[in-house]
Amino acid sequence: MLQNPAADVRARLLAAAFEIARRDGADAVTTRAVCTAAGVQAPSLYHHFGDRAGLIRAVVDAAFEEYFHRKDAAAPDDGDPRARVAAGWDAHIAFARAYPGLYPAMYPASGPPPSQFERSGALLRAGFDELERAGALRPGITAALATSALRAALRGVALKIAGDPGDPGNDRTSAVVRDALIHALIADDVRDPSPSRPGPR
Repeated sequence: MLQNPAADVRARLLAAAFEIARRDGADAVTTRAVCTAAGVQAPSLYHHFGDRAGLIRAVVDAAFEEYFHRKDAAAPDDGDPRARVAAGWDAHIAFARAYPGLYPAMYPASGPPPSQFERSGALLRAGFDELERAGALRPGITAALATSALRAALRGVALKIAGDPGDPGNDRTSAVVRDALIHALIADDVRDPSPSRPGPR
């Protein structure tokens, strides 16, 4: 098989930057640190990513792809909407715990969000749109409101966990907020007519 040296260099740079960001946060992703870890010179980084900002964007994009893969793998076959939302919540929290350095760059508390941020929100909204059409939401709860409420709460809990992933109280906090939201948003004893779809994100 023919090798592509340029693609290999790009992959090494991205892998090095991803690992530094996962471990120490996006601010630790410097040109020098990444090039040293990848064993290449700075001009190669500029050639493949333009500048440090371009490299950070590529790292965040790679993190989102890993996130979406994990969420799809965690989606239950159960058609119970509550189980689907709970599984989506838990997978999101698990990602924040596994990638504490990357999570704040993916879901920043302020400033412009990354490009895939809106994809994540659209998938969450699509899940709640299905539940609304099925009559699975509580009276007065729209898909838009459910999306906004769950997304705000989920980001808050996930950022807390990413900030201190070893806090033993994090699991309990996450479970209490998750269960309270599910109870507030989703009607009792409702089955989802589309169980094959992945749950809200």
